[in-house]
Amino acid sequence: MTTPGLARFQEVPVLPRIAVGAARALYVEPGLNLSPHVNATVTVALALQGSFGLRLWGREKKWSEWQTLQAACIPAQTLHHLRAAGPMVFLYLDPLADVLPNPSPSALSQGRARLLALPQPLDLDNAFAAMGLQAQGPQDRRIASVARALDRQPDQFNHLREAAAMAGLSGSRFRARFAKEVGLPFRRYRLWRRMAVVMRELAAGHNLTTAAMAAGFASASHLSSSFKQMFGLAPSALAALGVEIDLSADPAGFVG
Repeated sequence: MTTPGLARFQEVPVLPRIAVGAARALYVEPGLNLSPHVNATVTVALALQGSFGLRLWGREKKWSEWQTLQAACIPAQTLHHLRAAGPMVFLYLDPLADVLPNPSPSALSQGRARLLALPQPLDLDNAFAAMGLQAQGPQDRRIASVARALDRQPDQFNHLREAAAMAGLSGSRFRARFAKEVGLPFRRYRLWRRMAVVMRELAAGHNLTTAAMAAGFASASHLSSSFKQMFGLAPSALAALGVEIDLSADPAGFVG
């Protein structure tokens, strides 16, 4: 029997939409041919209709076999290839604070069922709650304070030494502590947060060149290549779809 939520997603056209939070994001897409890419943070991928194919690039330097899934948890910084014939939703976790306590197939399936029962358009916080995501407190408050400062002004941290000085640590000590606390290297986390600035700029009606400059990228082409490597499509392709960008869940707002 088809669940009411699934029936609704099958009956109503799924339009591309991005919801940006303080350090998490939600992306709803109608079923695109994404190229292989490396996600910055842990990503929960859910099929809104049918299933999708997923393969990962492993330590053996080769692709895994294709899996046919309805839900998956993709580890951070993992090269993967995803094929979806129907609409998908991706939940990008806050690397510092979000924990998926049970990423088993059954738990992901149950979370997907709860998410499908939510009204459209999907709300960022409700979607995360449906998956049972839990918040964790920081172990090192110095690193956490730098990460949250980076959330607010990712374009202001051009060098690791500036962030290290804010934390009162040497560069090498900060680099190691940041990677342990956040689960990502400093530069990778900075890139993730700069993408949020890009979304805010595009939502304000600015072009890619303006968005690139505001976010701290060297050029629009630098932004485009970084975006495609992280999400599997170019930002111009996303904009051409008429994507809706929701910033209501982002309390920081745009800080220029």
